[in-house]
Amino acid sequence: MSTSRNFDVIVVTHNHVGTLRACLGAIAGLDPAPNELIVIDNASGDASAETAREFGGRVPLRLLRLDENTGFAGAVNLGLGMSRAPWVLLLNPDCALQPDYVSHLFDALAAAGEAAGTVGSLTGRLRRAAGPELIATPVLDAAGMIVTPAGRHFDRGSGEPDDGRYSQPAWVFGGTGAATLYRRAALDDVRYADGQFLPESFFAFREDAELAWRLQLRGWSCVYVPEAAGAHRRGLQPERGRRRQERMIRWHSVKNRFLLRIHCASLWWHIRCFPWWLIRDLLVIGACVTVEPGSLSALGAVWKGRRDALARRRWVLGRRRTGGQRITRWFRKGGWVDEVDTT
Repeated sequence: MSTSRNFDVIVVTHNHVGTLRACLGAIAGLDPAPNELIVIDNASGDASAETAREFGGRVPLRLLRLDENTGFAGAVNLGLGMSRAPWVLLLNPDCALQPDYVSHLFDALAAAGEAAGTVGSLTGRLRRAAGPELIATPVLDAAGMIVTPAGRHFDRGSGEPDDGRYSQPAWVFGGTGAATLYRRAALDDVRYADGQFLPESFFAFREDAELAWRLQLRGWSCVYVPEAAGAHRRGLQPERGRRRQERMIRWHSVKNRFLLRIHCASLWWHIRCFPWWLIRDLLVIGACVTVEPGSLSALGAVWKGRRDALARRRWVLGRRRTGGQRITRWFRKGGWVDEVDTT
């Protein structure tokens, strides 16, 4: 199957000048090179925008500097509105890719045979990065996304040693928002009726899982390609525990946990994944009432936005192509993945 290797890169930055130079330098070294680099500066108070402008001579650059922080979701929507390439790489500003990262993804797609036409996204193997130069460490950051019957989602292998245990290509539930290549046709297929690719009610956090779920419901698959390597200086590290996360992160995490399910989880999912999601819900609500009162208002935000969330649910579930049994299998099999031959 012939596949275009024409792609754009979208980077959203908010006060990331410390790592942005390394990130953009890695983009400038990609082979194949991107058609365009689109940087959305989300009202940074540092020199992020000025740093991005320096790369205008090294790679075709479109820079949009916002006066207000629209959140990751809002900024990505603006970037996708500017992009015209058939493939789009969403990349965090604290992530640096190897020069052949995208090449390996396209090679895997070309080797997928008849299944290539249903591939909506591809993602690689990220290690944790250290320092402003984003030097890769021996610790894994992400090897695709997995999900659990409690309605949780994790970056596979996050925090584990990179000892070869994720060395095989695989079909996974989705890709991390830090560095995933998306087919534009797939994004257009799951784009909400109001034009939002990512729901702006999320603002930030969990929006990559929401997008992955919508893509799965429409029959778009995701391929994990271990040869595609990069490094990510993750700010939010799940293995460190919730109590060490910033208050704003915890607040959006609680809100978006419930919005994610409202948007995408069918009645069949709730039946098949019972009681695990209920137990987790009760733990989250209990924590908000006791040890994490700062997140209690997040539950109120869910209630306040219920009409928008329910409208999105009707839209998402009304257009699904994938049966509930297959979707639920991702959650019921303890992080189930299927190995895929992309050699």
